[in-house]
Amino acid sequence: GLRVLLISDFTGPASSGDDESEEEEELGEEEEEEEDSGEGTEEESEEEEDDKDTALCVGIGSFSDPNDLPGLAHFLEHMVFMGSEKYPSENGFDAFLKKHGGSDNASTDCERTVFQFDVQRKKFREALDRWAQFFICPLMIRDAIDREVEAVDSEYQLAKPSDSHRKEMLFGSLAKPGHPMGKFCWGNAQTLKTEPRKKKINVYKRLRSFWKRHYSAHYMTLAVQSKEKLDTLEEWVREIFSGVPNNAQPKPDFSELLDPFDSPIIQLLQVIQPLQIIQLLQILQLLQIIQLLQIIHLLQIIQCWAMALFGGNSETGFDQNSTYSIFSISITLTDEGFQNFYQVAHLVFQYLKMLQSLGPQQRIYEEIQKIEANEFHYQEQTDPIEYVEDICENMQLFPKEHFLTGDQLMFQYSPEVISAALSLLTPDRSNLLLLSPNHEGHCPLREKWFGTHYSVEDIQQEWRERWNRDFEHNSDLHLPVENKFIATDFSLKLSDCPDTELPVRVTANDRGCLWYKKDSKFNIPKGVCVCVLGL
Repeated sequence: GLRVLLISDFTGPASSGDDESEEEEELGEEEEEEEDSGEGTEEESEEEEDDKDTALCVGIGSFSDPNDLPGLAHFLEHMVFMGSEKYPSENGFDAFLKKHGGSDNASTDCERTVFQFDVQRKKFREALDRWAQFFICPLMIRDAIDREVEAVDSEYQLAKPSDSHRKEMLFGSLAKPGHPMGKFCWGNAQTLKTEPRKKKINVYKRLRSFWKRHYSAHYMTLAVQSKEKLDTLEEWVREIFSGVPNNAQPKPDFSELLDPFDSPIIQLLQVIQPLQIIQLLQILQLLQIIQLLQIIHLLQIIQCWAMALFGGNSETGFDQNSTYSIFSISITLTDEGFQNFYQVAHLVFQYLKMLQSLGPQQRIYEEIQKIEANEFHYQEQTDPIEYVEDICENMQLFPKEHFLTGDQLMFQYSPEVISAALSLLTPDRSNLLLLSPNHEGHCPLREKWFGTHYSVEDIQQEWRERWNRDFEHNSDLHLPVENKFIATDFSLKLSDCPDTELPVRVTANDRGCLWYKKDSKFNIPKGVCVCVLGL
């Protein structure tokens, strides 16, 4: 059934106002109008830090969209908010949160859909009950379909100018028929209203069927953070969420669809295939290692051709899921670099080949492991709503002992895992994507949904032949030297200066001034340096 993680920051019972003993009725139009007029209540003044946060992840996303209704999973994410049998007001939950200083949001990815909300502490239980009804008995009001289709279409229109979204859709459009990578996950008015009407598809009926099939308790993970006692939270969650239906049907599985591309496209566009023997936890560790190695050194070598370099995996559902993983190296080229982009690509392949020949390096792994651990133990306090959202997603991916740390810490050095994944980073598994305004007028092809103009060309024969054989190493490339600046001693030094309310000027000359302010409040082993230049 539903898996739950409860986090208690108990600080004593919540304060209650005079109206707490009164039964609050369902919010209606009059109350919503009162909110719009700006009239506040005493409850709205409650401090933000007293907000309570909850997130629920459903292990279903756009990969499960039916072929004749692209975007249905995203559309369902919108429609479940349209009232419930217990609280039938269409916008009642949003109005309730607005009245009590809260907010909510939701997002749909390829294999997961996440919902979250926060609200003032003394209204948390009622908000939790209202929110849970969306997963127990949502109305999904038929009359709201057209309005919510427009909301989905609006999100799609806002996303169209984004280069990252355009690249994703272009990449996915070249997948072989039937592979979920090629699905139009956003949905719009065309796929959810215009085309279904032409084909006489009952969208409302299909929507309810999709909810019944996929919004099942055993697909869901829930994270709750509150200042109530753990026993109280457990009692509330058991009472409120016990009604979430469980259809006991097997979860959709895409892990056997390992090859998104057919020949001959595979010669032009390929992605790194997932290793079934590698756990997601270990894949993330590998990507972190490779990213650090190539950023440190490659940028130094190609500095006359490149202005910036990024490598790794974005960890979005499109870049990483149960059927494939994408490792991207993105380089911002100078004009000279653009003219020599094949040489830049060759340098990247040479660096990856060097990593393969040298094999796993335990010293580098342990350095990165220490850095990650230091950042984890002394991290800034994160936004609570983002925290519970991350946790409920981690609960879909990691064993319970790693729910809180699985996406941040590195646990075990596994050279065989690193070697196996490194062996996949080869030219024959890569795709070169060259973006430039200079291509205008030279791209006859057009991607269907985002309208991206592009062309597909064979790799130049000279480079194709070079990369197909055992090409030469580059003697200028090497691993980074030992990092001697990783902190190991976190004890605080004894203060050698008095506490001051304002920064104190330490020195001043014709080159500038140096000011210092000692932290006497948080007492953590961290320092901040701010440099202000007057030009």
